[in-house]
Amino acid sequence: MLTQRMQVQLIADRLAGFPTQADVRFLSQPWLVCWNAIASATPGHEQDALYKATTHLPEQKEILQAILGTRPGYVPSIPSLKDIADTLPPIEWVWKGWIPRGLISVLGASQGSGKSFVATDLSYRIIHNKGFPDGSKIMRPGANVVYVDAESVPQILKERTDHYAMDQSKLYLMLSDPGEMIDLSLPKYQDRLTEMAAALKPELIIIDSLSSVHSRGQNNVEDLRELVGYLVRLAGWANCGLVLVHHIRKPPSGGGRMMNVDLGMEDLSGSGYITQQARVVMGLHVVQTGPEFDPNGPRELKVLKNNLGAYPKPLGFTFERLYPDGAKLQWDLNAPREYREPTQLDECKEWLEDLLCSTPEGIKVKEVLAMGAEHGFNRTMIFRARDELGGNISNTLGRRSKGNSWKWDEKVEVPEEA
Repeated sequence: MLTQRMQVQLIADRLAGFPTQADVRFLSQPWLVCWNAIASATPGHEQDALYKATTHLPEQKEILQAILGTRPGYVPSIPSLKDIADTLPPIEWVWKGWIPRGLISVLGASQGSGKSFVATDLSYRIIHNKGFPDGSKIMRPGANVVYVDAESVPQILKERTDHYAMDQSKLYLMLSDPGEMIDLSLPKYQDRLTEMAAALKPELIIIDSLSSVHSRGQNNVEDLRELVGYLVRLAGWANCGLVLVHHIRKPPSGGGRMMNVDLGMEDLSGSGYITQQARVVMGLHVVQTGPEFDPNGPRELKVLKNNLGAYPKPLGFTFERLYPDGAKLQWDLNAPREYREPTQLDECKEWLEDLLCSTPEGIKVKEVLAMGAEHGFNRTMIFRARDELGGNISNTLGRRSKGNSWKWDEKVEVPEEA
């Protein structure tokens, strides 16, 4: 297989008398005509033969210019990774494991899950040097943050930042022109955002959200290529973090239960090209921790994709209600656990704990087994419950002693289930 440039180079080399190796099966027209003319020409008359062979071709002038304008013997320089390694900057992070510097990150969730709250919280932490939710330090404390408010409701962001007591002079909104919606597929809005980045040198750019800043749709790669390409270039040129807030597809069940969909990459709406171009993709969802779903319940933030290293441990947060109104995020290093229906073993563990806690002096094992049988727990189930409660239950005598009793020991913590 030969490209046009390779075919022209072969002909230029042959015309100049350079040694060549070519399989004419891979030459296409009109270059095969040129090659055959030179190959069959009388030595010293190759150029005349080339001119004569192409006289009947309408593009003769362009063909001859391409051949005669090519330097014989030219071999393109193809650098190896070693050749360019010293020119490549190291991977840097705005937030280690979560938001790379100079690259795109995507934050995906359903409507109402708290995406904008997370964006506000991260802005506050950068501006006020509060550290990130996992304890990571702020690399540029006090730096500016640019917030592209595609929904053009700045009073909502003002209210949230009031609740955080945020220095609003460090948070810059990009708004649409009167009567318009922001469309980052248009050069004028791309230029506006680029000029803001140049003047403000932000640590973070937040675009909230993709569906609101792009009028050409999200399902076609060709519709997205220009916009996503611009965002990639912008993040690299500005050398900052860029978080693109994104929505998820409506699940088959639909309705209000979208908020507690435990996200995967396939749940993000639109073309997969969006997440392909992102180096980190984060997912946010409400975790159902009780028998009934609570839209105000705890959230889990986790990394769904990371091309740059190990996946960080998922984080959790709840909404801390403020007086008289408003909310802030209260982060937890441990993500909340999904509720599951209690099993018979769970019920047996709860019964055994209550029984032993109500009898601090301990109860003989035989009596425990007898009382358990009255509640429908057999011997095997009771001993499994005892094992899972671990060091919280101690033996008053040897484990196999006939007079042994079980006692509850509050001093020993039961290890969390994996």
